[in-house]
Amino acid sequence: MAVITQERKIAKWKIEEVKELEQKLREYHTIIIANIEGFPADKLHDIRKKMRGMAEIKVTKNTLFEIAAKNAGLDVSKLEPYLTGPNAFIFTNKNPFEIQLFLSKFKLKRYAMPGDKADEEVVIPAGDTGMPAGPALSIFGKLKIKTKVQDGKIHVTQDTVIAKPGDPIPPDAIPILQKLGIMPVHIKLNIKVAYDNGLIIPGNQLSINLDDYKTDIMKAYQSAFGLAVEIAYPIPDVLKVSAEKAARNALSLAAEIGFITPETVQAVFSRAISKAYALASAISGKVDLGIQVPQTQQAPAQQAEKKEEKKEEEEKKGPSEEEIGGGLSSLFGG
Repeated sequence: MAVITQERKIAKWKIEEVKELEQKLREYHTIIIANIEGFPADKLHDIRKKMRGMAEIKVTKNTLFEIAAKNAGLDVSKLEPYLTGPNAFIFTNKNPFEIQLFLSKFKLKRYAMPGDKADEEVVIPAGDTGMPAGPALSIFGKLKIKTKVQDGKIHVTQDTVIAKPGDPIPPDAIPILQKLGIMPVHIKLNIKVAYDNGLIIPGNQLSINLDDYKTDIMKAYQSAFGLAVEIAYPIPDVLKVSAEKAARNALSLAAEIGFITPETVQAVFSRAISKAYALASAISGKVDLGIQVPQTQQAPAQQAEKKEEKKEEEEKKGPSEEEIGGGLSSLFGG
């Protein structure tokens, strides 16, 4: 008995879609998968326009993307866990952290729906609402919004806050907010994963606090500089500070042990006089020394010690934030 096989015909648009995706996968080294379930199509269009020249956004079927990825030589097994539900695929040669930072700054808003909480202070502004007087007046009253009727229209007499950030938005207020064009709910594109030159970066690892990151770099730089000074690492900027520190330490040691040279004689005698006055001051109440001990003589020595401590502390810290800020700002595009 003859077996009849029927070849499955693949839609032309699917073939063309796979070819287009494969071309993009070869052209760009970073692919970002974002969840667009419930995401307004018009807002996605706004993002697409904002990212023009930076990235391309493509909404397609997961199966077609998977076929194209295999054809382009990608390790699809790394991406399979994320190929569920409706997705948008972002193709770029930018750093994925840069894309996440851009998207986090690009705020989108939508109208409130039942059950939403306010992402910002929700204010009904004073003025003509354009709404005819009638049953709506009772809603304004329920929301404790002061109104008046003028020319048959409802006018709000003063700005009124009906919800603060984090507060539930009153369901009765939703039609009024829509009528007034107020969008109190923020939305953002939820990134699932980034695939960067074969490296998988989950979406929750792409969000960084830039200020904290700068602070961490500054601290690391200052710690490294302090260590370099301590070990006299042989580079000009470090050796200059190391030499100054060594000279101060040598002078301090010479003053302590009484080693006299033309360079140390002043420090030796100053230290000796300071110690003598300190001793005299300590025993002056018990022994009659026959001399008047000036109390102010202790101050210069104490001040000198404090200056030395402050100088050493600055060396440990290395350059100040202002001194290295220029380099950091250029690093972060500031």
